[in-house]
Amino acid sequence: MTQETSQTSNAPYKRAIMILIDGARPDVLTKEIMKGNLPNIQKYFVHKGTNKTMLTCFPSTTGPAYLPYLTGCFPGTCHIPGVRWFDKIAYAKKGWGFKSFRSYCGFETRYFDTDMNPNIKTAWNIYSHGKNIIGGVTKGIKDENDKTKKKRSLYYYYSHLTDRWAFIDQIASQNLIETIKQKYFDFIFAVFPAVDEYSHRSSCFHERTLKAYHEVDQHLGKVIQTLKEQDLYDETLIMIFSDHGLSDTHTHFDVGPWLEKEKKIRTLYYSNIFKFRFQASTMVSGNGMCHVYLKGENGWGYRKTFEEISSTSVLLDEFRLRPEIAFVASQGADNSIHIQNDKGHSWYNFDDTTKTISYNFDNTDPLDLFSTDQGLDRQCFSFDDSLKLTWDSPYPDIFMQLHQLFKTQRTGDIVLSARKGFDFRVKFEHPLHKSSHGALLPEHMRVPLLMNHPIQAEHIRSIDLFPTMLKLTGKEIPEGIDGRCLV
Repeated sequence: MTQETSQTSNAPYKRAIMILIDGARPDVLTKEIMKGNLPNIQKYFVHKGTNKTMLTCFPSTTGPAYLPYLTGCFPGTCHIPGVRWFDKIAYAKKGWGFKSFRSYCGFETRYFDTDMNPNIKTAWNIYSHGKNIIGGVTKGIKDENDKTKKKRSLYYYYSHLTDRWAFIDQIASQNLIETIKQKYFDFIFAVFPAVDEYSHRSSCFHERTLKAYHEVDQHLGKVIQTLKEQDLYDETLIMIFSDHGLSDTHTHFDVGPWLEKEKKIRTLYYSNIFKFRFQASTMVSGNGMCHVYLKGENGWGYRKTFEEISSTSVLLDEFRLRPEIAFVASQGADNSIHIQNDKGHSWYNFDDTTKTISYNFDNTDPLDLFSTDQGLDRQCFSFDDSLKLTWDSPYPDIFMQLHQLFKTQRTGDIVLSARKGFDFRVKFEHPLHKSSHGALLPEHMRVPLLMNHPIQAEHIRSIDLFPTMLKLTGKEIPEGIDGRCLV
């Protein structure tokens, strides 16, 4: 079957290319466009097509945040709740071992695909000739279509040692152009990691970081020129986006060592994982997000509820009052989600029958969304309503994001999100991050969306691009995914 006959005849595009600029912030992108430093983006995506800001997922970090683009599902739905996680139920059954915890920073990256929910379809299961370039999510792809599989880790290791991250972007560009010239593709997913890496090592606004944006624009110009030379441009859907933004970091709070030193709680955390008889585990992502797992009175085999944690310790109060922490989330015995910070305590339930959220708080709303006299307004709104409600708030899409995260047993008993300027890792971070991501902050959650096809929707989540791409290329949208088609 040829790629021309693998989609419906009325689809506007025969193939799609997804380009992920890791760590790109929409505000930085806009400023550089206005300065004239991104001429190709300005020509092909600003003057026509789509140039918008959308929201990524929580945790807003590389790996888990790739999943919405390749599956249309949130990390919680995919059972990948972070770059690092601890599975309490697996640990209760099998004890210490790599089935019970994970870090996708290093050799354990190879387990990402098999750790995913096996019922989730990826783009590689749907497109017959899908190609991957640099990306680390490859569940369902044919080996010969993973263009950088054998050397991806070597590229990253070399760039890490030499700080030459533009080298990987150059490799991505070369592979992308070569793949286009071969013409035998119906989908390409390509990652350009330099913006993210230079941001971590310096600042989101450092001269070298901005240069990485300019270099990606140059690569895009060559890619589009190649598509035109091969007479493929008009038939190819191009989508450009990021997995997360970043914010500059001035203070690091290492949660695991703090639990051990200050609270005298023996804690398992990366890279200090060779421990037994521990009472807690902390798993950091980004590094602005952290899962905290606690051993219960009846062992490890269940999630400790908000009520149980509150009745047996003051840990939730200590976390919520710390200057590094924006909010603390936990799950109630009735599956409600509890949110706490230095402003107060709130909780919400989701009714799966009516598809509505009921939101309550003690005295003051910690999310600064409602006043005490707005009783009805906070009793019956949908997740789509909540997206609009929180779009410009300090916690974008918090109702949906916490709901999806607590779907998986691998999510912590306590979830911490950092304040701007802070993160949750210092001891084993090499090099030390000067910019971070992972939190449910506007700077981390807002990402750019550029397309050569017009999209009218204003409030877009990253999960929405996958079904939209499938529709525009004539593919069937899998049932039960989290995203909604935008066309």
